[in-house]
Formats: sequence, structure tokens, C-alpha cells
Amino acid sequence: MRYFKKLASAALAALLAAGSLLSLPAAAEEHYDVYNYDRWEEAIPSQAGYLAKRSVSGKDLGVGDFSEPSDLFRDAHDRFFIVDTKNNRIVVTNAEMDEVVMVMEEFTMPDGSKTTLKAPEGIYVSPETDLIYIADYSNSRVLICDEDANVQQVITKPDAELFSQELTFLPQKVLADKAGNVYIVLGNITTGAAMFNAEGEFQGYYGANTVEATSQVIANYFWKLISTEEMRSRQARTVPSGITNFDLDDEGFIYTCTQSTSQKKDTVKKLNPAGNNLFASLETSWGDIQSVWDANTNKNYQSMICDIEISDDGNINCLDLTSGRVFQYDEEGNLLFIFGSTSDQLGGFTEVTAIESYGSEILVLDTRKNTVTIFEETDFGQIVHDATTKYNAGYYEEALEPWFEVLRYDGNYRRAFLGISAAYLVQGNYEGSMEYAKLADSPYRYNRAFEGYRQEWLSEHATLVVVVLVLLVAAGIAVYIWFKKFYKRSSEYDITHTQAIREEE
Repeated sequence: MRYFKKLASAALAALLAAGSLLSLPAAAEEHYDVYNYDRWEEAIPSQAGYLAKRSVSGKDLGVGDFSEPSDLFRDAHDRFFIVDTKNNRIVVTNAEMDEVVMVMEEFTMPDGSKTTLKAPEGIYVSPETDLIYIADYSNSRVLICDEDANVQQVITKPDAELFSQELTFLPQKVLADKAGNVYIVLGNITTGAAMFNAEGEFQGYYGANTVEATSQVIANYFWKLISTEEMRSRQARTVPSGITNFDLDDEGFIYTCTQSTSQKKDTVKKLNPAGNNLFASLETSWGDIQSVWDANTNKNYQSMICDIEISDDGNINCLDLTSGRVFQYDEEGNLLFIFGSTSDQLGGFTEVTAIESYGSEILVLDTRKNTVTIFEETDFGQIVHDATTKYNAGYYEEALEPWFEVLRYDGNYRRAFLGISAAYLVQGNYEGSMEYAKLADSPYRYNRAFEGYRQEWLSEHATLVVVVLVLLVAAGIAVYIWFKKFYKRSSEYDITHTQAIREEE
């Protein structure tokens, strides 16, 4: 039955797609296959939401080649900070990334002495204070300085019981919230980001991942229960994957990503101040839903999210290390676009490491190519974003026409089916809402529309329903009376018949 429902929905979607081809604008093309996922989580061809526009190298900017850059950040003034790791410097460009604003190589410590960076790996600029936070990896510290490279504060390995003194302090990524609390991703810590208050005092760990209850984990737990202490000491410990990267949105929520192929549970999290994951109930598959074959490299890829970025409009951009792809989701975790690949051509990468957004552009840093690639939003991408923004703001009816325009580009775009179903539900067009919920294969939306349809039908046919109920009750009473009389007559007949037989005897 499920197969026939799937087949019927596919046929209907195919008719919509065929109709859209008559007025479909020219498809944006890249050197790689542009795809998305349908309602059955199968990869299907789609329209491109972004196209690679150009790439920028250090030589293009006039500062010499980058050397294994590891991070990219846009500040509140729309300047880009590039962490040029092996060159031990921070290169700052303008918004268009065609001019260098400054190069930060030497810093002045609070005591007046000079210091330099050593293989820095992360950067963050506070929108409240304009202070610059630098994860100075090989110097085992985080520098907090102003734009003139005057160091205001240094965070080093904490002398606290909660932090193992056997571990080296290896900061990889850093950010600070509105209260000045500093969060640091450490390369050798799997218990979450190290958290420091505004005075630089260690507060503990934040946003730790949990161990996913796989069959292997359950088996290990069982054996530990029945093993001797000596046997347990030889068993491998089950530990969660550490946080790889994070970002902060305008409301103060911290988003984390975990670069792991074995752990799926905490791949992407949205954390509130208490450290609770607000995405725990989402059924989103971050990255490719299944491993994907890449014809360019003849490899089978399984996603490893190495960076996450929240754009100004709330979209979530995830960067996949293994495939070089960008997966863009709306704020509710619905997949919007997939773009990028592993290749030597423009729009392809060797080893991605960081992602940022600026207006309608997405920028991706490649640590092996030593370049920043700039992707520009297509017409299709603009329409999808317009519809998504209106929908997420609660303007479902206003988003209706943009969603139909999306289907004229891509007749299989599942997000459009969901948006149209929601708009029709608000309008009271329950049958239409049910139809598009079925196309989206969304039982939740279908049930909501069906409840409205049922209530509407009952309201419109209330008189008929009452009459039918009265007739049914009357019929039931009549049948009951008839059976009662019939039973009485039968009983009287049986009694009379029995007496007659006895009299004959």
C-alpha cells in the first residue's frame, strides 16, 4: 500500500514538474551535479540556489599567498578576518574582499612587550565591543585585543580541578557572548567547549555531546557490567565526539557542529544559555542523508560537518569536509540548497575549513587551495529565500505565490509543498492543504488539514448529520421494540406449545 501511495504522489509531482518546464527559466549550471532531497529522502536533480562567482587568494589581495588558512569571520562592520595559519597572521579585508584593510602580525601585551602569533586557528570579533578574540593554537592561549593589536586580556590553561592539568591547552575556535563570556573549542577536549567568564576565570564546560546509543555502545555497557575490574581496564572507553566548531546568532543562541561519521545524534545543535539542545526533537539529517558517490573523485562520501554559520536572515549554513559541499537549512531545519564539490574547478574544493555569509553571498575558505570562494545567490535562490523568510515570519498567505514560483523552477521542491500546504491551511482550503501535504509526504500537516476538513464538513452538514442520527436512533428503537415484541410472542408461543404437548400426554 505504501508503494502505491508513493507511486501516486510521484506521478502527481512529475506532472507538476512537467508543467513547470514550459515556463522554466534557464537552469543555473555548475561543473558538479546540483541536487536536493525529495520527501522520500532520495537525491534528485534540482535548481542551483548559488553559483560560484570568483575565488580570492592572498596574491589577489596583494599580501602574498595564504598558507593553510583555517578560519574566516565577518564582523559587524562587514569586514572579513582571515586566519592565515602558517603565515602566523590575521588578514582583514573589506566587504567586497578586493582590498586589504589591515594585516595583524605583531601584538602589544599589557606590559608593553611585543608578541606574535603561532599557528592561530580561530577568530571572533564581538559586535558589542569590537574586541578581537584569537585562538592562538601553538602558543596555547587566546588573545583578546583591540583593532590596534593592543592585547587587553590573555586566556591560558586554567589552574582548576575541573581542567585536567595533564592536558595541553590547545584552542582551535573561539567566540564570546553578549555578557563577555568566552567559549573555546579545544583540540583535545571532548566534554564540550571550555567556558570562561568576562574576567577570564574558568567556569567549566558548555554544550557537551552525548554518547549515541549504538549497538556497539550498548554491547560495551553490558560487558562492563559482567566484566572483572581487570577486564574493564583493558576495554576501550566510550566517549562522545568533541565539538568541532560553533557560531552565535543575533538572539544569543550558540550553534555547534561535530565532525564525526560515527555520531549522528549531536551533529548540529542549537544551545540555549543553560546548554540545552533546542534541536533535539528535529528529525533533520544534517549533511547528506546517505553516503553519496562523487563522480569527480570516484569516492563514496559520508558527511562530516566541519563548520557552521548562521546568516543574518537566520539560515543555517553547514560545511561538509568530506564532500566540499555547503548544506543550507532554514531556521526550522528544512533543507534549502546543496552546492559545492571536491574538484580543482571554480566552485570545487580540496579541503574546506570555514564558511561565512554576507547578504546574498556565501564564502567558503579552502585550506589547501589557499583561497576564498564566493558564491552568489541565483534567481531561484532569491525566490526560495523570499518565500522562506515570509513563511518563517508567519506570513503564510504572502508566501503562497513565491512558493508557486519556486515550483515553476523545480516541480519536486519539497519545501514548497510544505509552504503551500501551510498557506492553504491558514486560508481554510483544507482539501488543497491535504493535497500538498500528501505531495510533501507530511503526515503531521495532512492530519492538521484533515481535522479542519472534518470540522468544516460537519459544520456544513450539521442538519443532515442530526437527521441521520435521529433516524438511526429511531430505527434502533423500532428494531428494539420489534425484537422485544417478537421475543414476547415467541415466548408465549413456546409456553402455549409446551402446555399443549403436556395436555396431549
